[in-house]
Amino acid sequence: MSTIRLIGHPESFEVRYDDGRPSAYFYFDDANPLRRQLQGIYTKDKALEAARAFARQERDRRPSPELLCAWKVVEDWKQTHNLNFLPPRIAEDLAQRIEHALLTLHP
Repeated sequence: MSTIRLIGHPESFEVRYDDGRPSAYFYFDDANPLRRQLQGIYTKDKALEAARAFARQERDRRPSPELLCAWKVVEDWKQTHNLNFLPPRIAEDLAQRIEHALLTLHP
């Protein structure tokens, strides 16, 4: 089972996985209410609450072996092609497509 950590940063809380999945970020801004309103950003307390709830939900959800394999493929591909800047949403989409292919080939 993978470990999920909650890490505080100056303007966000990060939910980090140790199995290669991209982190989830919960941004906050206590200094600028207008920015919060326009960009849908949390206050620090609300961001921490949302990050904790998300981490609990993810902790209770176990990824399939195929998805873990897919994340490994995506991480290896990123390193091979020097794509450390690959956005998490794209990496997640690639992993889901690989997982789907693996499940289709080996039901």
